[in-house]
Amino acid sequence: MEERRNIEEIILNGTEDELNELRLWLFKESVRLENHESALEERYARLEADQIAFKDRMDAAERKLENATKKLNNDKALFDQRLSILNNGFDQLNSDKKKLEAEYIRLEREKAYQRENEYDALDLLFRGVNSPLTLKKRYKDLMKMFHPDNVSGDQDMVQLINEEYSMLCRQYNISMIN
Repeated sequence: MEERRNIEEIILNGTEDELNELRLWLFKESVRLENHESALEERYARLEADQIAFKDRMDAAERKLENATKKLNNDKALFDQRLSILNNGFDQLNSDKKKLEAEYIRLEREKAYQRENEYDALDLLFRGVNSPLTLKKRYKDLMKMFHPDNVSGDQDMVQLINEEYSMLCRQYNISMIN
């Protein structure tokens, strides 16, 4: 405030040298203020450019984040879909396994039943045999029918026939000795 009064006093009552000095000071101050103003404008322009660059970087980062989020969501949906397919496949496999186990049990029962009936069939095949001669004749006839080289041959049946024949031979040999 005091400086302002001094300036006003010089303007009103000052000498030529004081006025020239004041003009020089005002000129220097004006140049300094213009330089300062231009520096501030440059700084303001840099800040605006930095702000725009920052905004652009943020927009790019947001777009990148959105794309990554979309990709993640798509990957999650694909994963969920594949997981569902796998779960359905495992459920189907479990169902098929249970069906196979039930079929296996049924087949085992059927085999057991067939074995029981095969022995019954053997009794029928050798029924009426009352001598070693008729036993040999019946055995040869059965071998002609069931031999594996025949079209309707059955190896399992031949084995059963051989076992039954052996047993009957022992019986006849024992009875012939007595």
